[in-house]
Amino acid sequence: MFTIRAATPADATILTELRRVMHDTINGPHPTDWMPACEEMTRRRLSDDPTFHAYLAEVDGVVAGAATGELRSRFPTPDSPATVAGFLIALSTLPAYRGRGIGGTLTHHLTERFLAAGCERVGLFASRQGAPIYRELGFEDLSDSIVAMNRFAGRPVPVNRWTTPTPSDHSEVPVPS
Repeated sequence: MFTIRAATPADATILTELRRVMHDTINGPHPTDWMPACEEMTRRRLSDDPTFHAYLAEVDGVVAGAATGELRSRFPTPDSPATVAGFLIALSTLPAYRGRGIGGTLTHHLTERFLAAGCERVGLFASRQGAPIYRELGFEDLSDSIVAMNRFAGRPVPVNRWTTPTPSDHSEVPVPS
């Protein structure tokens, strides 16, 4: 049996460790140099950001899993006129506690909080491991109409019709025709 509770700023360390576990489970292991900044941001957001929500699952007083999410302002669309949506940022369960329903319960708990706050939708990016849980909880796969993409700083972009060499003095930047 486990219990769910709201996280406090004092939980920033364990929330960051669970975020590391999540990333390592998806495609790790990873370096840990990002963790101090993550812990500080988590502590700050738990202290003074009412849009940030975090919940912990405990088994016999031991933190076994966590879910974090946020309320986001959004532009209305034809399918959803609401101007606020929930977004699940991270979900992780320690390996020793997996298979007990902790991840699904945390997701349900956070989703219900967001829906009660007036969200018409709750979104997330799912790992291959997590997708079946989210489908069971009513999340829909939008991959037929949406492709998740990122552009990372510092990675080269192939020269194409939108990119042209920029003069080093930036005085004349050619515009693609």
